[in-house]
Amino acid sequence: MVVDVSTRKIEFPAELPISEYAAEIGALLTAHQVIVVAGETGSGKTTQLPKICLAAGFGVDRMIAHTQPRRLAARTVASRIAEELSVTVGEEVGYAVRFTDKVSSNTRIKLLTDGLLLAEVR
Repeated sequence: MVVDVSTRKIEFPAELPISEYAAEIGALLTAHQVIVVAGETGSGKTTQLPKICLAAGFGVDRMIAHTQPRRLAARTVASRIAEELSVTVGEEVGYAVRFTDKVSSNTRIKLLTDGLLLAEVR
């Protein structure tokens, strides 16, 4: 599946089970404040859900926050999503972990640890 977002095509790899449901999940995100997505390990939830949010129109006025439990996971997932979107980490996709912040005014998806998110919302 390919979705065009502000002249950028967002692709969802066909080999990932979540890709089959990308349009449905996107529609649910715009219609409901909270949704629960459950899937097997390796189904693409971690890397594809932020892209589905972006395709659904989120991340324009405010950043999409995507939490990971560990600093290494936040950096690694940010790199993977940036690679899939063909952007540089720190630009449209960034991360913030303790002692390191790679975000810019262009960042639309921000990976961060659970603890850092809690500190930011206080």
